[in-house]
Amino acid sequence: MQKPSRIDLLKRAIEYTDGDRRTDYGSPIENHEHIAMIFNSITGKRLTAKDIALVQVATKLARMTSSPKKEDHYIDAMAYIGIAYECEEDVRRDDGRYFYEDK
Repeated sequence: MQKPSRIDLLKRAIEYTDGDRRTDYGSPIENHEHIAMIFNSITGKRLTAKDIALVQVATKLARMTSSPKKEDHYIDAMAYIGIAYECEEDVRRDDGRYFYEDK
């Protein structure tokens, strides 16, 4: 059996973030904003949805060291990087400032 290519893994990352998980959890941006609100309430910190997506990437990178051949880590990391990008684009104004900088 041939190992999946990078393109195959990217396609699966797309399916993960735009398929059943989107149906189950809603918009990835809104989901990560919700996670950030919960995290911030618990810790008193001020992380953003993008920060949470990057924490998820860090989790996957850490898991890659203990089980480097598990495809799921790579697929999820690709998906979370895409979500981080969408979060970044979602919070920027036309002038380059962040919406939450007014708060």
